[in-house]
Amino acid sequence: MLLNQKNPHGGDIYRHSALLDFSASINPAGMPDAVRQALMDAAAACNVYPDPYCLALREAIAAAEGLAAVRGTAPADCVLCGNGAAELIYSFAYALPKDRPALIVAPAFLEYAAALAAAGIQADYYLLSERDGFALTPKILDLDFTAYGAVFLASPNNPTGLTVEPSLIRALARTGVRLLCDFCFLDLTQRPDRYAIPELIARYPNLAVLNAFTKSYAMAGVRLGYLLCSDPTFLTRMSEKVPCWNVSTLAQRAGCAALSCKEEWLRQSAARIAEERARMRSALASLGIITYPGEANFLLLHSAYDLAGPLNDRGILVRDCANYQGLGNGYVRIAIRTAPENDRLLAALREILRIPASPDQAVLEERRKK
Repeated sequence: MLLNQKNPHGGDIYRHSALLDFSASINPAGMPDAVRQALMDAAAACNVYPDPYCLALREAIAAAEGLAAVRGTAPADCVLCGNGAAELIYSFAYALPKDRPALIVAPAFLEYAAALAAAGIQADYYLLSERDGFALTPKILDLDFTAYGAVFLASPNNPTGLTVEPSLIRALARTGVRLLCDFCFLDLTQRPDRYAIPELIARYPNLAVLNAFTKSYAMAGVRLGYLLCSDPTFLTRMSEKVPCWNVSTLAQRAGCAALSCKEEWLRQSAARIAEERARMRSALASLGIITYPGEANFLLLHSAYDLAGPLNDRGILVRDCANYQGLGNGYVRIAIRTAPENDRLLAALREILRIPASPDQAVLEERRKK
């Protein structure tokens, strides 16, 4: 928990009178019924300790990810579960060598730097250029990776929503540097299988793939994530940095239930998100707001006007991105939510920017409210 420090993230509805939370990028479809039922059913088993090895969940993850036996080990041996992706980021950092800095491809999720600081490791930054639209390019391969104990990158990136070309991920893995690929938002894109993850981790034991149930299945309050890696020694070092029962019975049962409906649930969710994301980009452009062509269930915006404060005054939370390395004032991230909720955000933005709604927009919004 946080104590005597500011919350640097979105999703803090407890200290704001939020009517709509666009600051946390959760699947707008909500939680699957199977997961909700599993959570209720699991309550009866909470009188005993959870499985400290998370065996059923790890086997279910390995099957869902299509993992095969690697170097004579069972597929589940390549899976490490954690109390959300954030805990796994910390245990990853704690398992790194202390004598070299780690490189963060930025702007990036703030917990990468926080985890490195907690582990006593210097964080260096490779700043993505706005001239390149914040895309990661092969220029990064010009670096001397022997100088770094690890590289942290995300695809889709948080907060830009941009993905990294599979060929570039492979090229980075071939350098031999310890590589953390954060794919927590990948499942809600329309090409979640672009990286051939089973083959990637089998070929490159220095590569670790991070994922979570948080966004895809609207399980933020459950706290469940997992990491895939074919280096058993490194996974063991990571597991030694966390408590024995860090993954609750509720989380383990909910994770298995989510995986049972994975393919259809994610396919339908990604299609709806893509449709709304395209509509929102067009609508925001008509308001003079710059958006970046991300593939995730959120959008990075830039405006010459302060948007976060006035929206907050109207009960709408967005993620002010001023505290991201490489960004600054004027950058805001918004989640893609349902069409009626997105229309309420657009209406608030028009009010803030003093742009009247067109007759067609007014009629459409009124229909959606009904």
